[in-house]
Amino acid sequence: MKRRLWYRMLGSLVALAAWPASAPGGVPDPSNSYFVPQAGLDYGNPMEGNSAITYFRMCPNNDGVSLPLAARVMVVVKASDGSPVPGVPASDICVLFNGGTAAQGFGGVGADSVIANFQFNTVAGCPDVQCIPADAPTDANGVAYITFKGPGGIRDPGRKWGHYDSELPVLVSGYKIPGRLTSNSSSGSYILRIKNLDSVGGLLAMPNAGERVTALDVNPVITNLGSSSGSIYWFDFDSDGVVGLPDYNMITWHNNHRCDFPNFP
Repeated sequence: MKRRLWYRMLGSLVALAAWPASAPGGVPDPSNSYFVPQAGLDYGNPMEGNSAITYFRMCPNNDGVSLPLAARVMVVVKASDGSPVPGVPASDICVLFNGGTAAQGFGGVGADSVIANFQFNTVAGCPDVQCIPADAPTDANGVAYITFKGPGGIRDPGRKWGHYDSELPVLVSGYKIPGRLTSNSSSGSYILRIKNLDSVGGLLAMPNAGERVTALDVNPVITNLGSSSGSIYWFDFDSDGVVGLPDYNMITWHNNHRCDFPNFP
């Protein structure tokens, strides 16, 4: 498994190093391809943009109200001539994590402060996660969806992670593609982030300190109740601009959750 992940990451590095200004027909072109934040169980009539981002929140157990309403990104893959690229395998369309931090010995082109590894979180049996793949290959229009909780919004017990990152890169066949806040927005107008109820700790080479919600995560929410400025962004789980009662209720309800609790696997 680790060898396959290494080859996938190596392929991503090679592709990024040789990133062309334009790509030949049938190959994803980063200047034409993009992704859009969406939510809602009706994939044909979704919420987009800020209305969808409010649901981009995660518990390390991937349970309950974690990533509700099929929170996802729609990925649109096009070639350099603007034509859609169908049939890109789901496994080649990824939200990419390194799996851990540099302090833990992880590196690569994925998110570097998302914690998703068994190596340092053995007690709770946390899975190794480096690629959150698409639900299915791109269709005839070059469209695929990465539904974070699991395909179709159904919980995948193999998708568990802790902490957050200022950018979760989306790659298609090794090419990093830009985000759009809505389908009609300009490319580069959106950066994918998913807030995590496990927001404090777990970044160092200390065993079993990550991918769990503890008092370390609850206390900053209590301290910042009513705040709408400063460093409250990651504690504002419903993304309404203020750390309020809904955020407090969410984190207290998830307190003591980890990879093996309340649901295992």
